Amino acid sequence: MPLTKKRFPIKLDPKEAAEILKKNLKKKGYNYEIKKEDLYLTIKPYWISFYDILINKENKFTHVNNQIALNAIDNKINEKVIEIFNYSKPIILENIDVPKTEKTQIIIKEPIITQKEAEKSIKKYLMYKFNVLEDQVSLSGVEEIYVPNWKIKLDKFKLKIDAIKGEVNNFDIIPQKQKTKKELLLEVFDDIKHEKKLKDYLSDFLKGILEGIKFIITGIIKNYKIVFWIIIIALLVYLIFL
Repeated sequence: MPLTKKRFPIKLDPKEAAEILKKNLKKKGYNYEIKKEDLYLTIKPYWISFYDILINKENKFTHVNNQIALNAIDNKINEKVIEIFNYSKPIILENIDVPKTEKTQIIIKEPIITQKEAEKSIKKYLMYKFNVLEDQVSLSGVEEIYVPNWKIKLDKFKLKIDAIKGEVNNFDIIPQKQKTKKELLLEVFDDIKHEKKLKDYLSDFLKGILEGIKFIITGIIKNYKIVFWIIIIALLVYLIFL
């Protein structure tokens, strides 16, 4: 499948992506069986630009310059894309570099946002972020670059992992799974199989009992007058109704 525009080369194959996703999901308590065939590849366009900002505060001038990326489909800034430049450089590769043996669904997204619209959105974002006027912001080297991502649809989540450095971009949408009582009980039984863990559990159990007894005795000593009268009243009630 040809793509005659600059893009980041794919460094992560579907099998590696599946393993990373399984590992990350397990951290949140989910045991999904993910196969490489479950993943599909999306290649999405971004407008990448260098920017230079002249900030004047109390007659002290400061220059801020960096790169920024704007999604050419939803018109949103994505700072994660710029981090990819630390791992790879975009080049023109006509064919998608996925092994022919892999039966992979490949989706190439077409840009919706034009370069002129992108520059306007980027400037607006930078003006707000740095609290400057439009004439204090200058853009240069604006170009369209495509970014490959592996994606998967699960029953509850739709996850995306970049195909260059292997980072799950929307991992924060996954809530921590609450363990059931059965799972917690099984964990306890699994732990006490080990002699050291069993000793720890028994030690904590006895410590808890002793602390409870100590708390009761301390409470009685501190409130001995109240306890005394409670006992007298209880005895009187007993004797009256005997």
